[in-house]
Amino acid sequence: MATSYSSQAAVVAGDEEFSVEADLFIRQEPGGMKSWDGSLRSDPSVDLWDAEDPVLLVPDDREGKIIMIGGPAGSGELEVQGSGPAPF
Repeated sequence: MATSYSSQAAVVAGDEEFSVEADLFIRQEPGGMKSWDGSLRSDPSVDLWDAEDPVLLVPDDREGKIIMIGGPAGSGELEVQGSGPAPF
């Protein structure tokens, strides 16, 4: 399994799908716990902050739930935290 992903992806929220460029990383915590997080870039006119139950979809149809945790409003850039297994 890869420990990073840097390529095209999509965020699916409700009935809508938004193209993003993703830079994601799996982190190994002391004691063996793993987590994944990173950043997404999209068209600045798309507001993903209020996306309900967002899911990140990578090109081979693997998906993972994400939580938006930061980023400048209106910039198209978001910091995300993964929830559950990484989709890469």
